[in-house]
This record gives sequence, C-alpha cells and structure tokens, in this order.
Amino acid sequence: MSTKIFLTASTQDGLIRLTRTVDRKILESGDAVPKLGEVGDLIAAIADGEYGLIVADLRDLDDQGLERLEQPLSVHSRTAVVIIKQAASADFLLQAMRTGVREVIVPESEAVLAAAVGRHLARLESPKPSSKKGRLIAMMPAKGGSGATFLAANLAYALSQRGKRVALIDMNLQFGDTILYLSEKHPGSNIATLSREAGRLDRSLLESSMVRISDNLFVLASPDSPEQSVQVTAGVVDQILHLAIEHFDFVILDVGRILEAVTVRALDDAETVYLVLQATLPALHDTRRLITVLNGLGYGREKISVVINRAEKNSEIGAAEIAKSLGYEVAVSVPNSFSSVLYSINHGVPIARTAPKDPVSRALQDWAEILAPAEGKRRAGWLRGVFGSLA
Repeated sequence: MSTKIFLTASTQDGLIRLTRTVDRKILESGDAVPKLGEVGDLIAAIADGEYGLIVADLRDLDDQGLERLEQPLSVHSRTAVVIIKQAASADFLLQAMRTGVREVIVPESEAVLAAAVGRHLARLESPKPSSKKGRLIAMMPAKGGSGATFLAANLAYALSQRGKRVALIDMNLQFGDTILYLSEKHPGSNIATLSREAGRLDRSLLESSMVRISDNLFVLASPDSPEQSVQVTAGVVDQILHLAIEHFDFVILDVGRILEAVTVRALDDAETVYLVLQATLPALHDTRRLITVLNGLGYGREKISVVINRAEKNSEIGAAEIAKSLGYEVAVSVPNSFSSVLYSINHGVPIARTAPKDPVSRALQDWAEILAPAEGKRRAGWLRGVFGSLA
C-alpha cells in the first residue's frame, strides 16, 4: 500500500469504529494513521499533502468548518476526503461538494461504514494503466461568438474518424451546449450528476454518464441548469480528467470564458489551450487581455496557441497582423464557410458528414491529421505549413 490513510474522530468510540473498517495489516504497517481530533486536525492532515484518503467522524464539523477545508483541498485536490455524518442536511451536502469533499456518508450501521471506506480503499489500490496516456486539449473563445464550441465538437469528431477514442467534455458549466453540435440526443447524465457520484467514479461510470456519438466519440454534457454547476468542484474535475486521459486517446475540453477555480484546474492539466478568435479588432483586444491573464496563471508560450476562425483571404486583419499584435504566431486558420457551418449547427450533425468536401471540413481533417498522424504517413495537405509546429 503506497497511499497513506488518515482516520480521525471526535470520540474514542468513533475512532475505534473507523479503525475497524481498515484492514489490520494496513494499520500495523503504519500506512493508516488513527487520531482523536477535531476540525483543526483534519485541516492539518489535508494541508500535509501526504494522505491519499482521509476519513473523518467529527461532531464539530459544521458549515463553517467545511469552509475552512476549501483552501487546503484546492491545493491538494487529489486527497480524497470522506466525512462521516450521523445526520446531514441538504445544505451541508451541497456545501461539502463545493468544498471538494469526495463523499459524505450517513451510516445506518458499521457495515455500511465499512463498505464505504472499503470502496475508497479499493479505488486507491486498483492498478493504474501503465503506459496509455491521452492528450488533453482545451478550446477557449477569446471573445463570445468566436466559434470555439463548433471547432471543439468538430475537431473531436474528426479525430474519432481517424480511429482515436475521443472524450469531449463541456466545461461551460453555466450555459454549455456542446452536445447540440453533434447530436439531438438528450443526455441522461451530465458532469454535475457525475460529480455527485465522484466517490465511486471509474471508467464504467464515466462512459455511462456520457452520450455516445459513435464507436469512438463520447460527450460529457454540461449541467442542465446554471445552479447545478455548483456541484462541480475543482477536485472532482481533476478526478474526471485524470480518469479520462487514462482511457481516451484525446480529451477535448470546450471551455467558456469565465475563469474560475474549476476552469483553471481544467486548464492546468491541458497540454494546449487553443484561443479561438475571429479577425476583428475587438477580438484582438480581448485576446490580448486573455493571454495576459493566462500568462499570469503560469501558462507559457508552449501551452497557448492562437486559432483564427472564419478566416478570409483578403481580410483587413490577416494572420501576420494578428501575430504582430499578439506576439503569438497563428497556429491554426479555419476558413469561412458560413452556410455550410450554419447548416451543420442547425441540424446537430458534424460538418464532415453534412459537407465533407467543404473547406472547413478539410481544415478540420488536416488539423486532426497533424494531431493524430497515420502511421508512416508524411504530413500533407493545404494546412501543412500552418500546422507543422503542432505535433
């Protein structure tokens, strides 16, 4: 057992109950540390950062106590915190999820408690895939209406057509609609409902919570309503993303323009953040501001890429002007084809199916080919020079 466990309770009886839920060999090895304690001890254990699982049965843990957990959990989000509560209100459960607590258990018996703790231990001890590691890409609009969602959805589809398993995750938690660009199916689950089940999250639960567009393309939808977004915490997002990149070749995030803790956690994990803009002066202005913010978060030049959408050959503001203004070369340029794109959006069907020979379809296919080149095949296509630095 490589992950340490911290058990804490307000009473000696409570601590005994917790220790009985852990295998004695783990206790004897020192990998499980039991301690009579209070909220301050729980906070200290989280802040320590060495524990993979913390189980707490603390009578003095109330809403104010939960608020004190938020900061250390934002730093150590991979620490799974399980709270034992003899009676928990709906408000307490909601606050716990916002804070980053993995699960709140209201045990009816010691057997229920043992089963819950055992479930988390099994997840920690389960073998991890040894070599498979998917690529995490974020698509972010530099200005509203830039077309980032269209590009995220259709790039995901293009990659899936190349035989890659692709997860498309809608991270616009308040007003996301990514699923509408690919399907008319109503998602039976979404990232908020999945977050409520974070304590038992595994590959099967993740995929069953997604809309399956094709054999290789899965979409995790945004919450049904803005108020449900509070159920999605930074810690849960981190858990979902790390699971997704273990089981998919590509994970594409459709990220909104609101930079909050959840969004930043997702962007932290991305290998590339594509900033999508159209060639207009206001869009350039907003892109410069967004790049400044992203640089302030520690994202360097190697992580940020600029994408021009609806590019026109004779535009007053061309790729050279954009590169000079932003200090970033244009990595991707997708041409304008308004009627074909509009038809694709209005019918909820990928443009590669509605207009496979359209210039936008070809651009997306070339983009996907650079990200996922065929074995032994040289780079080709009319965007080779534009995409050459992306692989």
